[in-house]
Amino acid sequence: MGNRSLAAALVAVVLLGGAGCGGDTEPDAGPATASASSSPPAAPAQPAPGDHKLTVDGRPGGYELHAPPGYRPGRKLPLVVSIHYRGADPAMMRQMTRLDAKADAENFLVAYPCCGGSEDIGFIRAMVEHLVTTWDADPARVYATGMSAGATMTYRLAAEAPDLFAAIAPVSGGLISGQKPETTAERPARAVSVLSIIGADDRTADALEIRLGQWRREYGCRDAAPAWVDRGRTVNRTTSACPDRMEIVGYTVNGMGHRWPGGAEVGLGAPDTAVNATDLIWDFFAAHPKR
Repeated sequence: MGNRSLAAALVAVVLLGGAGCGGDTEPDAGPATASASSSPPAAPAQPAPGDHKLTVDGRPGGYELHAPPGYRPGRKLPLVVSIHYRGADPAMMRQMTRLDAKADAENFLVAYPCCGGSEDIGFIRAMVEHLVTTWDADPARVYATGMSAGATMTYRLAAEAPDLFAAIAPVSGGLISGQKPETTAERPARAVSVLSIIGADDRTADALEIRLGQWRREYGCRDAAPAWVDRGRTVNRTTSACPDRMEIVGYTVNGMGHRWPGGAEVGLGAPDTAVNATDLIWDFFAAHPKR
């Protein structure tokens, strides 16, 4: 299956929670609205460290950007695009994942697209291109993560914008279809590495695992034996080596439902898990720049 064919097939499937982040709340979403005081101030005229509200070419919606204290114009930094779940907003995603603190410690940019119909592929592409040209985001180290419907969007980005992204990290979400997976030896020209985290108690866990398996087969990956990552055997990991140095890693968290493992106790955060999704995601991203 060629690059265009694979992208079309992936977009045509039934998407968990829809392709965007607005509308109904996700399963077990709980309170999703962050306090108004958490909103960042208006963007300064020039790129600088701190929190900024930005727009792209006058499009509706916009996005929030966090630049770490170590940010300096002219110095290329990695960029993580973080896409929230339906019923939430960038402020909730920031609180739940604690990605801003991780960015401060590891020195990378984090962009949070807002809802309202602006979270389509074209908007995200324009946002990334703007951050590369204006904020010195490193085009070889652009990544995407998302929760639930936001996770679904990361798969779409990998399929439809593989030229932009080096790796994606969907959490508690992905592509679902009632159709039997269709495999072929032909692969797209550029593959995107994937880190997937799924709660075993998520009501869509089986379907998500099936589609992750399809992703592995589409790219001709070879799976290593599953392994427990903690002494209590609550988290299982499967690593798949793929051609062109692509890698697919899947974590299954037992005893967890539709949640972000290790997240703050707001929104869909699950603080009492053996692994921290934000730590796993950044370590994976740091190890997978474009080759």
